[in-house]
Amino acid sequence: MRTKITLLGFFFFSIIGFAQISTMRMNELKIGMRPSEILKLLGNKPVAIADESETNITLKGIDYIIEIRSGYLSKTENDTYLSSISTTSKNIKTLSGIGVGSSLDNLWYVYATKYNVLLNKSNNNYREFKIDDNENGVILTFYLSNEIVTKIELSTYNPEECTL
Repeated sequence: MRTKITLLGFFFFSIIGFAQISTMRMNELKIGMRPSEILKLLGNKPVAIADESETNITLKGIDYIIEIRSGYLSKTENDTYLSSISTTSKNIKTLSGIGVGSSLDNLWYVYATKYNVLLNKSNNNYREFKIDDNENGVILTFYLSNEIVTKIELSTYNPEECTL
């Protein structure tokens, strides 16, 4: 009995432990965060976050590439925010269990009936599977090579100006 409870606990912990990507966040990194909030999450780690360019960061053992921009989410003219988060880590998955290493078939099975999805044609075995969260102005993109997810990215767009 104790073994069954331990295995069940491990199963639930592994699901919760990997359920870290939604259409608005990857772990503690949330689209729309201000650079000061990101620096606070990083603690005493020396990092320079540059506006309008990509920055590599590591948070709780997971590598991310983030991009800070100003634009439609800005509250004031010189305000900047987290506009893009991406990762190639296998240690982070969506709430539906999709992550780096998942197949195109997995993506279709999980997302095709729930979201507005765009899948571009294969170009040298490379493609993108995009989920449009129009309500939040975010696109969740899965980059695939040979029909396997190699990178996951969240990025903002102004839904009044763009559509998939």
